[in-house]
Amino acid sequence: MISARLAGLAAGAGVAVVVGGATLIGPPDSIVDDHPEVREPVVRSSLVCPYVDGEEAGTAELGVLALPGVDAPEAAAEQPPITVQALALPPDPENPEATGDPAAEAAAEPLVSIAERGIPTITPVETAAGTSYAVTGQGTLAPGLAAEQSLMLQEVDLRGVSTASCTAPRREHWFVGASAEVGRRGRLILANPTDVPAVVDVELWDEAGVVDAPGTQDIGVPARSQRILLVDALAGGAVTTAVHVQSSQGRVTAALEVRETAEITPQGMTYVPASVAPRRELLIPGVPGSGQRNLRVVAPGDTDAIVSLQILGVDGAYSPVDQDVITVTAGTVADIPLDTGVDPAGIRLESDEPITASIRVVQTTEGGLPDVAYTSASEPLTGPTPALLSRPASTLLLSSVITTTSRVTVRTLAADGTVATEEPLELPAGATVAVPLTAAGDAANATVVVVPESPGSVVAARQIYATDDAGALLDLLPLISPTVEVNVPEVVGELPDVPEPAESP
Repeated sequence: MISARLAGLAAGAGVAVVVGGATLIGPPDSIVDDHPEVREPVVRSSLVCPYVDGEEAGTAELGVLALPGVDAPEAAAEQPPITVQALALPPDPENPEATGDPAAEAAAEPLVSIAERGIPTITPVETAAGTSYAVTGQGTLAPGLAAEQSLMLQEVDLRGVSTASCTAPRREHWFVGASAEVGRRGRLILANPTDVPAVVDVELWDEAGVVDAPGTQDIGVPARSQRILLVDALAGGAVTTAVHVQSSQGRVTAALEVRETAEITPQGMTYVPASVAPRRELLIPGVPGSGQRNLRVVAPGDTDAIVSLQILGVDGAYSPVDQDVITVTAGTVADIPLDTGVDPAGIRLESDEPITASIRVVQTTEGGLPDVAYTSASEPLTGPTPALLSRPASTLLLSSVITTTSRVTVRTLAADGTVATEEPLELPAGATVAVPLTAAGDAANATVVVVPESPGSVVAARQIYATDDAGALLDLLPLISPTVEVNVPEVVGELPDVPEPAESP
């Protein structure tokens, strides 16, 4: 039986109380209005850098930065450093013996520890097998935590440059673009940086419809471990695929790596950046002005999607001739050749049904080997956003996504975290601007922070394009704003207007 005091609280303040399966009414609107959620600095950030190195002839790096100049929670008596810790290896489909012990990995020394905010830290990585790393910041080092990985390979059967943002664990991930044709291999890397097991389901679509792949439901990802699925084994022969990862228990990170060959001749490697969940309006940053460009769109629902396409060019937004409207058959992935011109651009898609998308780019040189890269539908920048491992020949591609001029500032950081250069920019409505990046001082990579004047006004990507004696090197990386603050309920000292319980007769 509910006590008189509890009944009085429930009746007077509207507090939700469950008794024998019955739920009393929750807090009234007046309390919600008087005590809305407030923004507070995040106190713990966890990111995962997927499948770093594992190649004898590769050069791998991992970059970490806690953004300078952001609000942070009050410092604790003992502030732990940011740590970069290896996750346990999974039973690799290609090498079942290459497994690891999560407890042993957790007890091992971190790859690197970082005690200060605002100083870019770049660490070479050498591993015998591809290894995911958890990057963890707590307390004053949690807000604005960002990390990025890169790999350069120049082997006989595999070459290219690839980078990937290190992302936070979530319940849902979408990717569009991997192929399961002969010579094209996609690895779906699921990583769990938490201390509790996770369970996920994986859905796939291709150009013909839903892929009925075995072993894609109730996939366990142990705590502090990673798991790898081969897309070409799940969707054999598919020209282009879309992948949806959904957690039913816990949270995971997901990444999709692509490696391509023609027999034994390398055709490039890259990560397919995660796309936003299906919606009716998409923004894709960082489309180069050269190379073979293909738009790939999935319409996962039961109704065909009618999609209008705009190119965000150097002079503003326009609709391409004969491609201003496209139709994507329900439940399939469409592959559409694009001609966005000779200048970098962004893409806006508007659809009558939820869709998500990416753009595949194959860059070639005369007589040389190609490289492949993807850019994907992304969120606009919400605040200061870094690009950490910008090699020589890197360019920042910024697209305005509002109907008025967008203003941003691009800051290049020195090795000690100070601002070496600061460049204010104005982007005409719907236009794309290319900004070449130059490292400060003797640094091998440029570390830049993009600061939009208005959150939600621009999308951004970094392009790396170079050539060597063997051919082209291309990488595209949509920029993701790190989490600085989160919504938290306001703490109320006591509930108002709670009547005293009536005395029992």
